[in-house]
Amino acid sequence: MMNGLNFNRSLFILFLSFVSLLVVGTASAQTSGQGKDEFSLFEEDLKDLPKKDTKPAAKKTQTPAATPAASAEPVAAPVVSHAETANEKIERLKKEIRSSPKNVGLIGELAEELYKKEEYEKVTLLLWKHVDKIDRKGLVLLAKAHEKRKEPNEMIRALNVLIGKDEKDYEAYSLMGNAYVLARKTKDAMESYKKAVELNNKYEPAYDGLIALYEDREPPNLYELRILYQDMIDSIGPRPIYLRKLCEINTLDGTYEPAIQMCKDAIQKDPKNADPYVYLGVCYKGMGEDEKALKALKKASIDFPKSELAQYHYGKVLEEQKSYVDAMKVYKAGTEADPKAARSWLGLATSSFEIRKYELSLLAFKNACKFDKKNAVAFRRATTVLRNAKNSQWIGKFEHESETCTF
Repeated sequence: MMNGLNFNRSLFILFLSFVSLLVVGTASAQTSGQGKDEFSLFEEDLKDLPKKDTKPAAKKTQTPAATPAASAEPVAAPVVSHAETANEKIERLKKEIRSSPKNVGLIGELAEELYKKEEYEKVTLLLWKHVDKIDRKGLVLLAKAHEKRKEPNEMIRALNVLIGKDEKDYEAYSLMGNAYVLARKTKDAMESYKKAVELNNKYEPAYDGLIALYEDREPPNLYELRILYQDMIDSIGPRPIYLRKLCEINTLDGTYEPAIQMCKDAIQKDPKNADPYVYLGVCYKGMGEDEKALKALKKASIDFPKSELAQYHYGKVLEEQKSYVDAMKVYKAGTEADPKAARSWLGLATSSFEIRKYELSLLAFKNACKFDKKNAVAFRRATTVLRNAKNSQWIGKFEHESETCTF
């Protein structure tokens, strides 16, 4: 029979066992809870890791007894390697970061892989969590990910961190210009791009941002564009694209003599581009040298059949000379070179209208209007001509389509 002392001792031992079990269970639960980290924002971490090969290993071929030297050492199994996929690399990087959470290089590498996969939201979530640790490259990537997501305010916030670390970071100012463009703050964008150029006058993306702003004006600011391209030639060098653009800008602005020189320089740098040949002809025409203009534009049209610009300008000269049949053929080539070129469609419409090819003219007018509603004016003018001529066969069709074009 158990006395009171033994009973109390047994009860005490039972109580201690219960407490120990409770403590172990709690510790185990806490340990399992610590498995979650910031990467749970992306996926359940280990579920997507490549499955291990569970196929049974192939039986090893017995080494013949006649070769004791070979049997003395085990034969190494051949190493099977394969190129790491993007998903495999991402999962590997996550695993490595869990083992070394303070390794900023691994975090940046993971962000780059996610960016390549166009998973921009994951990039921003990851990098903002470590914004106090990531390097310049990571901050630039953060800004670009927000740019892809069209989030200018977040982009500006990231770039302010970058500029706070280095006030002479010209790339950051250029990206800031992109952010202000997204936010439709043209003045601020222009100031940011200019600051980038001031810090590095060879940084082309900043020039490109300014050029886009001046080209988007109505009409384009040719004066500022001329200065920009000249600065690029002086700072970066006389690249063919810069020479072609200066050739074009001076031509459009009516400064023909410097335009001709630029066009010739552009041709010398890159003789396989049609644009400077065309603008050279346009310059001659603007200076009243019609024969030289016709010759230059005809050559450009023949040498560059896939250039809509060449076909259009040659067709325009022919139409002005009332060579409507030839003009029609050249304009048609322009529409084939670029099926969405409203001006070539309009030239085809007006030239074919003059020789009473009304079916072709109507089709061309419809396309001209489809790609540029401003051509409705010329369409209505042609309709009026038919009405005055009392052409009952075509007037109804032209009236209906011209009204459709207008609205």
